[in-house]
Amino acid sequence: MKILYIHGRITDEAGRNMVQALKETGNDVLVYSEEPMVVTVLDDSHVRGVTEFIQEHEIELLVSIHFIMSAGLAACQTGIRYVSILWDAPYTEIYNPLGKMGNVWISTFDRLDRDRMLANGVKHVMYQPLSVYAKKMTEWNREVQDTLRGNYIHDISFIGSLYGKNLYDDHLAQIPVNIQPYFNSIFEEAAFQWDGVNRVYGKTGKEILQYIQMMNPEFQIPNNQEIEDVRAFEIYYLIRKIANIERVAVLNLLAESRSVKLYTNDMLAAKKLVNVEIGPPVIYGKATAMVYAGSKINLNISLKGIEGGTPLRVMDIMGAGGFVLSSYCAETAELFEEDKEIVMFKTPEELIEKTDYYLAHDAEREQIARAGYEKVMKCYTHEKKLKELLYWAGE
Repeated sequence: MKILYIHGRITDEAGRNMVQALKETGNDVLVYSEEPMVVTVLDDSHVRGVTEFIQEHEIELLVSIHFIMSAGLAACQTGIRYVSILWDAPYTEIYNPLGKMGNVWISTFDRLDRDRMLANGVKHVMYQPLSVYAKKMTEWNREVQDTLRGNYIHDISFIGSLYGKNLYDDHLAQIPVNIQPYFNSIFEEAAFQWDGVNRVYGKTGKEILQYIQMMNPEFQIPNNQEIEDVRAFEIYYLIRKIANIERVAVLNLLAESRSVKLYTNDMLAAKKLVNVEIGPPVIYGKATAMVYAGSKINLNISLKGIEGGTPLRVMDIMGAGGFVLSSYCAETAELFEEDKEIVMFKTPEELIEKTDYYLAHDAEREQIARAGYEKVMKCYTHEKKLKELLYWAGE
């Protein structure tokens, strides 16, 4: 079968790995362009270009990471299937007429997001945990271990954003004083509670948004999809602000008496950190594998919007043979055996307790890391996932 792959958002090692894994399924895989295509904009020139490419090369299936609107329309016009592999949750960009076409097949790693999509008219949605490209990961690991030689470069590390620049701070700096306590109460209730319960959705009413818009006419929620403004506000404003609150506080808490390294380009939020060593962003690939394998503890603090899925960061850490200390997720507890393949926490107190315990128990920590690595390489690889996905989509 002839497959056309289109890069969405960014073209990096992760995208190229997906292309290679697709080729290893035995199909003829072409890449439309090394330049990423804008995901959320319907561009006539891109639609024409992809349509002509499909017709010229007799493409039978279109594949991308993330849902690309222009690609979806081109697939519809040429009558072929479009398989979109989602790496974000909740994925609101799918809620539009193009996402609900009969030739669109969606793979999502969040069960609750899958249920919402089906309930909102998306025709074909499959739940699949995220995965790693085992062939490339094995190559990176060999090179990393040759460098590390059993040593560690960090006690505790975190790679990612602190969401220092977020819509809540950007747009609601002038929020009416009488409403601020309302949102503060949401933050106080939801932040630092990692028990799998969503304490954000349903807390904001239309009246609150209408009042904010009345007091600040320039306030506009960035919502071009078929979801309610209230839900869009909760996702884009509140969830990311809570992530900012949690991640800054957790890193500062751990750094009070422990060595903590953060790799990020979020220098705005980094100014709020104390005693945390700041490093530059790490390019996905061997560099991230080096950090994951070279850290005694790798933190994962998931966004509240990821309710029923395991983030890619967790899979990548395990694929590199690293030890994961993650905020709790019920789905993750189904994929990996707690305290044997992964360690999770539900409260700040539990986070501190488990951090100190595993920093002091090397053999136990390293055994858990090995078991997590073995599980990922056995069950959650691109090679395995793509075969299942293509079969489901009707190869």
